[in-house]
Amino acid sequence: MKYSVKFYPEKRFTKIDKSKTTTRKEEPTNYKEIIKDVPVFLSVTYSLKQVFYYTGKSCNIDQWDKTASRMKKNQIAPNGQTTTSFNSDLDEIKVAIDSLFKIYDATNVTPSPDQLRNDLKTKLGKEVKKEQEPEKVGFFERFDKYIKDAPLSHGRKKVLKSTCKKVREFNPATTFDNLDSQYLTDFHNYLVGDRNLSKNGAINEMKRLRAFFGYAIKKEWTVNYPFKSFTIEPETYGEPIYISVEERDKLYNAVIEDECLARVRDIFVFQCLVGCRVGDLTKLKKSNIVNGCIEYIASKTKDESPRIARIPLTPKAKVILAKYDLSDGQLLPFISDQKYNDYIKKLFKLDNVKLTRIVTIADSKTRESVQKSIADIASSHMARRVFVSGLYHKGVKDSIIASMSGHVENSKAFSRYYSVSEADQKEAMKAIE
Repeated sequence: MKYSVKFYPEKRFTKIDKSKTTTRKEEPTNYKEIIKDVPVFLSVTYSLKQVFYYTGKSCNIDQWDKTASRMKKNQIAPNGQTTTSFNSDLDEIKVAIDSLFKIYDATNVTPSPDQLRNDLKTKLGKEVKKEQEPEKVGFFERFDKYIKDAPLSHGRKKVLKSTCKKVREFNPATTFDNLDSQYLTDFHNYLVGDRNLSKNGAINEMKRLRAFFGYAIKKEWTVNYPFKSFTIEPETYGEPIYISVEERDKLYNAVIEDECLARVRDIFVFQCLVGCRVGDLTKLKKSNIVNGCIEYIASKTKDESPRIARIPLTPKAKVILAKYDLSDGQLLPFISDQKYNDYIKKLFKLDNVKLTRIVTIADSKTRESVQKSIADIASSHMARRVFVSGLYHKGVKDSIIASMSGHVENSKAFSRYYSVSEADQKEAMKAIE
C-alpha cells in the first residue's frame, strides 16, 4: 500500500486589534499569522485517506525547514530541545508509521483513520483513550435500514419486510449475537410448522435472511455470520402444471355473465399471450405499446442485467385491449394480486369453462405426489407457464422465448440469450395465435 508522511507546523492566526493606531496608510488586515511556539503535526496520506496526528512538539515558524520537513540545524525549540533531539523524536514517529504499514500490507488491511491513529499511539507507548461505546443499534432497526437503503426492487423489499416480520414474531428479542446456527434451525422449523409454509417457501425466507446477514457483514454491523455452519436446502420443483393453448382458447371464447370474472378472464388470457410476471403486468400502461408490441423492462432483472422484453401483440391480445379505455392510462383493470389469484380459481370452475382436470403435483410440504384439480392450483404464474411452455413445445428457440418472457441470462429456464430480431418474434407468436 502506498503512503506518504509529512511533518509541518500548524498555521495559526490571531485577530488584530484595530483600535490601535498604525503609521501605515493601508487599513491593516483582520488577522496576522502566529510565528512563535506553534504545534507540529504529522500528516499521513494513503488509499485516498488522510490522517492528522499531533506530535506533541512545537517550534517557531522561522525554525522550520519546509523542504526537509523537519527543524533547521542549530536551533533550540521552545521546550528547550535541540534540533538533534527534536528531529530524533520525529524520526521515531516516522519509523513507527513505516512499521505499521508493513504490518498492514502483510495482513492485507487498509486501516481506518481512527485505527491508524490508535495503532500509532500504541506503537509509541501512549495511552489510547477508550471511547464510550455508542448505543448499539438493534437487529430489527438494522434490518429495516437494509430494506430501505439496499438497491433492491419494490417487490424484493416487500417480501423482505415480510421476512423481518416473521423473525420478529418468532423471537422479538433477536440480536446479531444470539442468532446462531441453532436459532436458524429453530426458525426454519417454526416457518414450516407454526407458520405452515411450504418447504420452498421456508427456503426462500432463509435465503432472504442470509442476504441480510451478507449485507450486515459488509456494513460492519456485525462479525457474526451464522450461515457459515448452516446449510440451506436447494428448492425443488415438480413438473410445471399449466393449461394448454386449446384450454386457454376455451376460456377466451367462454361467455361469462359475471362482469368481475369476465374482466379477470381477460387479464388472465392477456397474460397468457404476453407472458410477463404479474408484478410487471399490473404496471403496464398504454405507453408500453410500441409499434404493435408490448415493451417493458422486467422488474426482476432491472438491477442486474436490464433487458427490454418485447412481445408482439397477437389478434386475440388486441381484441382484449380494445375492450378497455381506462382514463388513468392503465392497460387493463387490474386488481390486487391475492384477489386475482382467488378469482382465477373461481373462473376455472365455472360451469361453461370447467377447467378442472385432475393433475399430479408434488405436495408443498412432504413433496409426495398428490392429485388435485387444476382449478385448485391455478394462479397468475400459470399464465406465464402457458406462454413459455406453449412456445417451447412448438419448437421456438429458447433465446427467442427469453427475449419476450424477461428471463435473466443463465436462468434455470433459459441458459443463453441471442440477439433476436422483431421478425423472429412475430413469426414465433403465430404458433400460439
